[in-house]
Amino acid sequence: MEQKGVNEFTAVPEEIEIACSTALGCDCCCDKNQSIVFNPCEDVKDFTVQNVMLNCEGRFLKVRVQLKNVCRGRNIRLGVLLCEKRENTSFIKGMRVCEFTVPGSVGGCLDNITVGDFCFVIPEDNLCCPREVNVHVVAHYSSFPSFSFCPCP
Repeated sequence: MEQKGVNEFTAVPEEIEIACSTALGCDCCCDKNQSIVFNPCEDVKDFTVQNVMLNCEGRFLKVRVQLKNVCRGRNIRLGVLLCEKRENTSFIKGMRVCEFTVPGSVGGCLDNITVGDFCFVIPEDNLCCPREVNVHVVAHYSSFPSFSFCPCP
């Protein structure tokens, strides 16, 4: 960016291209290379490429959340954390959030409401191995119509 004044900037167009390559730890384009030579006047070649390993495998997880006994007309913020435990330590692998208003006018309750879809992509080394992940849900009201003032300082 070029600086114009103290707080004024002009955006300089910039293109960034990222290609998956072994330098980035991702080689998803070519699983195996094999050279095949056609002799002069040879139209057809029957050839088998052997020992090809699958690369860049993955799993796809779609999560829906069913909320019980929610107040109508209220805003809710909902977050879904995807976690994985390895060697007694948990790691967050992904997070999705949304905010929505429960249908209806303020005053009544809904027995259950389903919110989703929260989608997660999980890269995998080997789909033949089992993998366990944990889904954690955090949900709370984000509007409080009975407060006509803000009690927070």
